[in-house]
Amino acid sequence: MIVFGYALYLLLGTLKFVLFSFYTNTAFPVDLFLMNLGGMFVLSSWTLLIQWKKRRWIWLGLLIAHSFLLISDLWYYRYFEDFLSVSLMSQMLQMGDVSSGFAALILPSDFLLFADSLIFLAILFFTRKKTFAVTKSKRQKTAGLVFLTGVLLFAAPVTYSVVKEDQRLSQSVSDMRDYYQLGFWGYHGLDLFRGIQGAIASEESLTASERQRIEDNSTSAVDGVTKKPNIILVQLESFQESVIDQKVNGQTLTPNLNKLKQESLYFPSFYHQTHEGRTSDAEFITNTSLYPLKSGSVYTRFPDNEFDALPDLLRTNGYDTAAMHAYEKGFWNRDQVYQNIGFKHFFSQDDYPKQKKIGMALNDKQFFQKSIEHMETLKEPYFSFLVALTSHTPYEIPKDEQQLDLSGYEDPMLKRYYQTIRYVDGAVGQMVKELKKKDMWDDTLVIFYGDHDSGLTNKDSEMQQKAQIDNAVDAFELDRRVPLFIKKPNQDTGKTIQENGGQIDIAPTIVDLLNLDAPYMTGHSLLDDEPNLTAFRDGSFRYKDYYYEANLTEKAGNGICYDVSTKKQVDRDMCQSQTKQVRKDLQLSDAIIEKNGLEQD
Repeated sequence: MIVFGYALYLLLGTLKFVLFSFYTNTAFPVDLFLMNLGGMFVLSSWTLLIQWKKRRWIWLGLLIAHSFLLISDLWYYRYFEDFLSVSLMSQMLQMGDVSSGFAALILPSDFLLFADSLIFLAILFFTRKKTFAVTKSKRQKTAGLVFLTGVLLFAAPVTYSVVKEDQRLSQSVSDMRDYYQLGFWGYHGLDLFRGIQGAIASEESLTASERQRIEDNSTSAVDGVTKKPNIILVQLESFQESVIDQKVNGQTLTPNLNKLKQESLYFPSFYHQTHEGRTSDAEFITNTSLYPLKSGSVYTRFPDNEFDALPDLLRTNGYDTAAMHAYEKGFWNRDQVYQNIGFKHFFSQDDYPKQKKIGMALNDKQFFQKSIEHMETLKEPYFSFLVALTSHTPYEIPKDEQQLDLSGYEDPMLKRYYQTIRYVDGAVGQMVKELKKKDMWDDTLVIFYGDHDSGLTNKDSEMQQKAQIDNAVDAFELDRRVPLFIKKPNQDTGKTIQENGGQIDIAPTIVDLLNLDAPYMTGHSLLDDEPNLTAFRDGSFRYKDYYYEANLTEKAGNGICYDVSTKKQVDRDMCQSQTKQVRKDLQLSDAIIEKNGLEQD
C-alpha cells in the first residue's frame, strides 16, 4: 500500500503536467517529463522518512500546493506567454487595477488541475483505517534511493541540454528557454535562487566588452537642427496595426487614423517588442531604446535606475519635458521612473477631470483635450509623452459610446475591443483637429504608435478566424504589428514606408530627425538606408524579408526561418547570422538595466 500510495502521488502529479502543457499549448518532450518527474522525486523524498499515517496527508498537501503553482503559471502564461517568477511578485501587486482583464482569461476547466487532490483524498478516505509499520532504517534507505534517483533523472537531461546549448544558464535570454532546459521545478528553483541573490547582491560592474559595445553604438552629430520643434509622442493602448484600414460589416474602424496617413509617414511593418510589462514595457522601450527584461518589468524591478533616455537627452538639449497619463501617479512606479529618465513634469490623475471615465480612467477624448492644455503651459521647445488608456482590456465602454454594428460577431470581448478602437480613433481625430486649431500642429513633430496587441490574437480566437490566419507568418503579423505614424514638422503629404522596425527604433528616429548626439541606443533610425533588426524577448526577430521564430525547446539558433512574402519556411541559414546578434543585444540590454550600466563611470 505504501508503494501504491507513492506511485499514485507521482502519477497524479505527472498527469497534471500533461494537462498543464495541453492548456498552455506548450511542448512536453521526454526530457521535460524526466526533469519534472525527477523534481518530484527529489522534493518528496523526505516524506518517505515519515510514518504512513502523517505521510499520506503531506502528499495531499503537496498535490494541492503543486496545483496552485501550476494554475498560477497557467493564468499568467495566458496573459504574458511566460511563467511566474520571484521578480514578478512586485508586479503582481499592480495587477489589482487591471484584474478584470486578467480574470477574463480564467476558464472553468482550469480547475481540473485540482482533480487529482480529490482523487487522492477519496483514496485516503477508503484507506483511513489501514496502518503500515516500516522500520526507520528501511524508510531511510528508501528515501535515499528515491532522492538519488530523482537527482539522476533531473541531472541527466539538464547536463545534456547545457552541453547541447553550449552556453551557461546565465546566458539565457528567455524564461521559457530556462523552463525547457530545467523543467518546471528547475525553472522555479533557479528563479528563487536568482531572486534571493538579486536581493542581497551588490550592484555589478559592466565588463570591458560590454563597455566597448556601448561606446561603439553611441552616435554623434555635427550640428543639431536650426529650429528645435516641439515633440508630441502618443502611445495608444492595445492598438494593433490590423485595425488600420479594416472594415467590419462595412464600417471603417479607424477613419481618422486612415486619414492621418495622408499627411504623415506610415509604417505598416512596425512591431511591438513588449514582454511581461506590456504597457510599461512599451513606454520603457520607446523612451530608452532598450529591450524589456526577460522576467518582470523594469518599472517594478529597477525604478531607481537611469538609462540616458530620450527625455533626459532632450532636456539636456533645451527641451521642457512632460509625461501625461490620467491615472494614479505611483501606479507601476511611474512617478519614480519618469523622473529618473528625464521628465521634468508628470501630469497624472489629479491633473485631469474626474468625470466621464471609460474603463480604467478618464476617456481619451478628454485626456487628449486636457493634455493639449497642459502642453500650452510648457516652455518651448517641449517634449510631451502621452499614455492613453481607453482601449485597455477588458475594453469596457458605455453603450451610448458604441458606434459599430457588430452583428455576426460572437466574442463579447472582441466586440468591446472594436468599439473602444473606434472611440479612440475619434479621440485622435479630435486631438489632431484641436492641435491644428491652436497652431500646434504644422511645425511640431507628432508621433502616434500602438503599445501592444489586444490579447485577442491567440490561436482559434475569433479575431484569428475572421482574419483567416492559416500560417505562422500571418499569426505573427497579427499578434506583433502595431501602427506607427510620424508627422514631421511642416509635412503635408503622406508616405508609406515598408521597411520593418520596432518600438526600440522610435527614440533613435527622433534623435536622427533632430540631428543630435546620442548616448547608447540599441535601436536604429527608421529613416536611414540600413535595414533594422527587430528582435523580441524570446529570441525571435524580423529582418529584411525574413521572420525567424525561435524554438525554445531546441538549441539556440535552431528555430524556423520564414520568407515573409511567400510565408513559406526557408533554409535556416538565411536567418543564422542575426540569431547570434539578437542574443548579444538582449544580453547587453539586460546587463545595462540590471547593473545600471549607463550610469557607471
